[in-house]
Amino acid sequence: MSLQFVLGPAKLDHRSKMVEQLVAKLRAQPNDQYFYLVPNHIKFDTEVDVLNRLAEADGQTGLYAQSQVQVFSFTRLAWYLMKNEAAYQVPRLSAAGINMLLHRILQQHADELRLFGGEISQTGFVTQLASEINELQLANLQPEDVAQLAANAQAGDLQAKMHDLAIVYADFVTATADKYLKPADVLVQLNAYLRHQDLHGTHVYVELAGFAQLPAQEQGIITTMLEQGADVTISLVLDHKVVDQAPDNGTLFYQSGRLYYRLYQYARIRQIPVGQDIQATESRVTAGLASLDDFWRGTPQAATGQEAPNPNVHLFRTDSRQTELAQVGRMIRDMVAQKHVNPADDYHYRDFLIMTRHLNSYKTMLAPTFHQLEIPYFVDLERSMADHPLVELVNALFDMDEQQYQYRDVMRVLKTELLIPQIDGQPMDREAYRQAVDLTENFILKSGYHGQQWLQAEDWQYFQLTEGDIGIETDQNIEISRQINLIHHFVATIFPPFFKKMQQAPDGKAAVTLLVNFLTAHGVTQQLLAWRDQALDRQDVQAAAEPEQTWQTFCDMLDEYVTILGSEPFEITDFLALLQAGFEGASYSQIPSTLDQVLISESGIVQSQDHRVVFMIGATDLVMPDRIMSNNLLSDVDKENLQPSLATLDGDHYLNDSAVVQLGDESCLNYLAFLSARQHLFFSAPFKDDQETDLNWSTYVRRIQQQFNLKEHSYLGTPDPTSPDVKPFVGTKRRTLSHVIQVYRDVLTTNTDRNRVGEPLRPAPVWVWLRQQLTRDPQFGSLARQLMAGLSYRNQPVTLTAASVEALYGHQIYTSISKLEEFYRNQYAYFLKYGLKLRERDVFELSAASTGEFFHAVLDGLIKALRTDQIPLAQASDQQLGHYLETVTREILDQPQFTILTSSNRMAYLQRQLISTVRQIAFAIRNQSKLSAAEPRQTEVLFGNVGKEHGLKALDFQIDATHSVHVRGKIDRLDQIQVANQSYLGIVDYKSSTHKFDFQEAYYGLAMQMLTYLDAVLHNESELVGSDQEAVKLAGALYMHIQNPTLKPKEIQGGFEAALLKKNKYKGLLLDDPQLLEHLDSEVQEQSGTSKVYPFSRRKDGSYSGGRAASLVTNEQLERLLAHNSQLIVAAAEAIFAGQVQLNPIRLNDKTTALQYSPYLAIMQFDAMLAENAYRDLPPLSAKQVLDLLKDEKGGSLS
Repeated sequence: MSLQFVLGPAKLDHRSKMVEQLVAKLRAQPNDQYFYLVPNHIKFDTEVDVLNRLAEADGQTGLYAQSQVQVFSFTRLAWYLMKNEAAYQVPRLSAAGINMLLHRILQQHADELRLFGGEISQTGFVTQLASEINELQLANLQPEDVAQLAANAQAGDLQAKMHDLAIVYADFVTATADKYLKPADVLVQLNAYLRHQDLHGTHVYVELAGFAQLPAQEQGIITTMLEQGADVTISLVLDHKVVDQAPDNGTLFYQSGRLYYRLYQYARIRQIPVGQDIQATESRVTAGLASLDDFWRGTPQAATGQEAPNPNVHLFRTDSRQTELAQVGRMIRDMVAQKHVNPADDYHYRDFLIMTRHLNSYKTMLAPTFHQLEIPYFVDLERSMADHPLVELVNALFDMDEQQYQYRDVMRVLKTELLIPQIDGQPMDREAYRQAVDLTENFILKSGYHGQQWLQAEDWQYFQLTEGDIGIETDQNIEISRQINLIHHFVATIFPPFFKKMQQAPDGKAAVTLLVNFLTAHGVTQQLLAWRDQALDRQDVQAAAEPEQTWQTFCDMLDEYVTILGSEPFEITDFLALLQAGFEGASYSQIPSTLDQVLISESGIVQSQDHRVVFMIGATDLVMPDRIMSNNLLSDVDKENLQPSLATLDGDHYLNDSAVVQLGDESCLNYLAFLSARQHLFFSAPFKDDQETDLNWSTYVRRIQQQFNLKEHSYLGTPDPTSPDVKPFVGTKRRTLSHVIQVYRDVLTTNTDRNRVGEPLRPAPVWVWLRQQLTRDPQFGSLARQLMAGLSYRNQPVTLTAASVEALYGHQIYTSISKLEEFYRNQYAYFLKYGLKLRERDVFELSAASTGEFFHAVLDGLIKALRTDQIPLAQASDQQLGHYLETVTREILDQPQFTILTSSNRMAYLQRQLISTVRQIAFAIRNQSKLSAAEPRQTEVLFGNVGKEHGLKALDFQIDATHSVHVRGKIDRLDQIQVANQSYLGIVDYKSSTHKFDFQEAYYGLAMQMLTYLDAVLHNESELVGSDQEAVKLAGALYMHIQNPTLKPKEIQGGFEAALLKKNKYKGLLLDDPQLLEHLDSEVQEQSGTSKVYPFSRRKDGSYSGGRAASLVTNEQLERLLAHNSQLIVAAAEAIFAGQVQLNPIRLNDKTTALQYSPYLAIMQFDAMLAENAYRDLPPLSAKQVLDLLKDEKGGSLS
């Protein structure tokens, strides 16, 4: 029985001295038992290295085995010694199981708990509580100890926390005692086991070099071994003994010095012999790193500035974290590629360790960077299972039942791709399944189906709402319906029976059995195995392990649930909460897929000391030293306040160190990370983070840089085209190509800069050579040429071939005028929308188009009902009008397209608002009719064919011998005025927003609707008026804004009805015909003034004015406008048949553009900064300028 320390700084090889002592003892006492203990994280590497050293000491060069020496971690030692003990055979309780048990305890004691009761439903709280319980166990505190601490605590939050912890901890220990073995119990049992063993003849070597701390449980095991007669040798990174008093917090070797002091005092009090400290003497690092070790420990004097640069410590900065990782990878590749005279000096990927304090900032960059550089790597961090599709499936499955088959929950289940329909006994093809789910989702979003509609036995009928498709059933629609109903009936068939059985489950065991049987019967396990096999085919070992691990964890949790709660009544809500709490604490077990790979880890994790090169990335002042944040239930202040009470308890009890102590340990933690390297240490940091915030070197790095006169290198993500130094940018062929493209893109951009002066920029010859090599490469050349071709790409559509035009449009174009307006706004947008027929996904919502359709339908029905009953609109009473409106509105709301207005309380409110608006408009139209001789003659007047509807003659234009265009449309309202023997026809178009006739837009083809409708009236006048004896004149084209206006007090001073008339006043174009105008508004027939109904005014001299809007035009001007409109239609059709698809969005007045509300921006990729992309600026034109231009184009007379 003895205690021995092996001391020395991190630069020295502690293991060689430990093995030397072990070999000496082994030779002297070959029949004794020897244990070499190390942290679990590095057990494998240490075992290999120790056995190799023992073989070397024995002079053996071949295979070597050793039965007397065992290299273990503390938990593995427990297995070795206790594997046949009854206490060790009890079921294990996983971290997930602990979370489940704690969740149940919190629910049972919710009324007693002062603080924790309200936190049960908070995500992460149960895991946080489990961590606190584990800390209490590791500190060797029993429930009665916690209860005593609670009693002694001062009133306040601390007393409330300790009160709740005492309740939960006591119940937790009672629930698990002799029933389960928790992770923290393993070492407790090992300690208890060792207390009953005679350990004389047992030699224990504990290597803590590179690992400064030892938890209280491990310390207790060491002291127990000493008491029971074992010889214990401990190696510590410590450069002097600590025997008289504990070291001060903040000193470099505080943790290891404190451990030395505790063990030394323990042995001295119990009169256990303590041997003379053994000093490690053999250096394990290069001279430069040894100098770093000396400097960090304060051995050398301050730098004078004359020191030679340290050849083993290197610094570099980069412009981003991505560039930083890329440079690290390039350096690793370079070093691995170098061959030495002695092959033993060659580098392998396993010789490299990449570390940073926290990997979160780099997590998403690791895979793409190292895959592109073809570097095998292993990330040494735990990954949570909480996001695995199986977890999502279970959660969504029960949400779907609880929320009654809402869209999001059903789609969550389907998109896990774990439950897939069976076709002929086999799972549906994955791609076909995805297509069917996507189509179903589109249909659900469009139709608003939810809830019990998922369970209906009848097929769903797919329909389209696009113009021209009404009433048409196509083979494509039938196929889409088939795929949608495949998913629909799959949901309706398998889920309701399962949910019904679950609701009838008598207890937890029965429910869990149903769940597992359901998942298994419907192929979930087969899908998980298929994912595993696919990952193995890709040689992705880590991904292959995830499905099986997740399923096994899920089954283990269910087993634990049955054991804990299986006999109690089943509550779905509690079950899901327990599962979620369980998965919060579950993580994947990670095993490196190969021995030769770069290790990526965090500096707070203990590391093997076998790495030749270490890269400390992200070495900024934000993390070196780290900003320690305590997120424990017991805060640092709480622990400090508990210290006096802890000191009164029997035994040694050490809670985790406070943030202050951990901050003081940062210097040692980073010191050990620096000295993990044996040959070279690289520090790197980006200049800016992802938010473009400046980052600075760590103060640690600045001290090292100043001490060793280190030169800082800088690397940018983009190379200088003229620089011959290409080494920082040459890696794999794929990576190098990226930089070659950057160079040539930079050259191209610079040389096409219109403001550039001087000689053209030319790339350095080495870049030209690299491009040639890559494009000529036998395997890589095709991809290289394809990517390089992107440099000459111009974002400019190519004119369609005649075959493509015929395939898209045929020989005849049947179109609405709004489509041709789109063509004049942007030819390419027309091609996308009406040629390729691309459109956004339909959504079940009340759009502007839907509200417009409702207004049109009600007003159309109202006018037709009045005409059917031969009631002139102007003579309809308020009661009659209200009755007709109510009847028509009810009929319209019963139509399928308006079912959305009854889908929710919000929609019901909007329905009332729409009815109120349309009622106000109806009364406004009636009031306008009282002042005017104009009467509605027809509504919803169709010309041309829309789907299966046939109307008046379309506007037909022959383009050439084989091509023609046929324009169709629907006029909202056609009014007629009879003045003596002259009939006037005018059109009214209802709009949901303010509109006026814009001469400029009409001239440029952007507003052709009203003129086209007037032209259609002229072409169909005989059908409209029933006689062709006397020519009909056009009265004009007017807009009516459908609104429920808000009136200001000053606006109603002249009367409420007059104010409403003014708000609903027509805007647009009228024929400047005195005979017509004096009959349009009776109030201005005999007196001057402005009409309350129409956009004109009467002057005192009896003439009429259209005001600033120039709303009055002569018959000759109107004919010129109509002729120009027809020319625009023909010109558009000619361009379409010619295959023109220019990306030429218009821009008006330097503000309004054709791209402002376009859904095709991502496709068009329009960029006004590109030479080939430019807006088509349309010069502003007044009404007079437009009319003058048309007059000039006609040579002053009509043709």
